[in-house]
Amino acid sequence: MPLVSKGTVLQMDVAGSLAAVAEVIGLEISGAKSETYDGTTLSQSASGMVRLANGYSTPPDVSAELFWLPTNAGHQAITDEITTPTVAAASQLDGKVIYADSGSTELPFKIAGVEVGQTIAKDDGVKANVTFTLNGQPTWPT
Repeated sequence: MPLVSKGTVLQMDVAGSLAAVAEVIGLEISGAKSETYDGTTLSQSASGMVRLANGYSTPPDVSAELFWLPTNAGHQAITDEITTPTVAAASQLDGKVIYADSGSTELPFKIAGVEVGQTIAKDDGVKANVTFTLNGQPTWPT
């Protein structure tokens, strides 16, 4: 049975503890992949390129669309990470997606960087697109 999205929560570190990010409309987790290299040799007779794993993986980005509330503490914590970035890897902010099926189905991650954009349109609320660049692999739910 597929998971329903209603009830899924995005959390991030706000003042030292995980808190739900307010007004989230949608989430996207994209770009995770195992890295490869071209192992094709000049002496190979086949036309296909040889791809080999190099032992590294690229973590995904976690993106959220939300209604923007500039006075909300959680939204301020997002932009604070742009104006005063966390430099030390050991101090990077925690984040987590908690899926709607159960509080135990979650995707915790470390936030290395943040990108924020806003959309302001006459027939809609002010929205923000937030992208968290992750450090290392998240703990994928199984």
